[in-house]
Amino acid sequence: MTEVVKTKLRRLRRMSHFLLDRPSITIRSTGIYFSASAVDELDINKYQNCILSVEDGIDIQEALRVYVEFNNDPVSDENCPIRMHKANGCMVSATSTIFNQIPRAKLLASKKKSERRIFLEKDNTINTWYFPLAPQFETRTRKVDNLPEVKCIYQLVFRENIQRIGETGNLHRRCKEYQRDNIPFDEVRYSLMNNLSDDERKSWETYHLQKYLRDVGQLPPYNYQNGRSTN
Repeated sequence: MTEVVKTKLRRLRRMSHFLLDRPSITIRSTGIYFSASAVDELDINKYQNCILSVEDGIDIQEALRVYVEFNNDPVSDENCPIRMHKANGCMVSATSTIFNQIPRAKLLASKKKSERRIFLEKDNTINTWYFPLAPQFETRTRKVDNLPEVKCIYQLVFRENIQRIGETGNLHRRCKEYQRDNIPFDEVRYSLMNNLSDDERKSWETYHLQKYLRDVGQLPPYNYQNGRSTN
């Protein structure tokens, strides 16, 4: 008689519920909302104001981290007020002029809510929390013949449709090559990465290719592989 092997089950947890305990922020046009778990983890209710910072020596256009430093010093052009919510969480307000200086953050504020929610991380070298900023292809131009010779990740766009996502050590030269290959594009969108290594640029290229694949269900028409060796 054949022995019946019982099927084993593994229960799944809702991702949204699983992540609720991780401290996060949501970028809004009116400021930065800190989740209730962030308030608890960072002891924000002890403070009245917050300073936003980026790493010294890095061009603000290339910033990949925004540090948050809570304090009780007076409000100033650097120190933003905190508004605690009665139910949960808090809002760091008066950040719009600061975000206007950070193209990646400014563009992110217009995205859908799921993209505006970012999990906080801690830089243990200075014992300070920050939220990472993914490149958003925030620099956009239709003057494709006058592109700079910069290191970046980029999108080639034709009639508002993304044709290709890639990375390069020389944007001007690479786009000239695409013109010779007759790849159609009338706009180039890119994020500067002059301070990152080739491998780091390739990782961001892969990040955006995978995101596009999740959103659209297939790669852009002129991407033939899923990152890292598409150029």
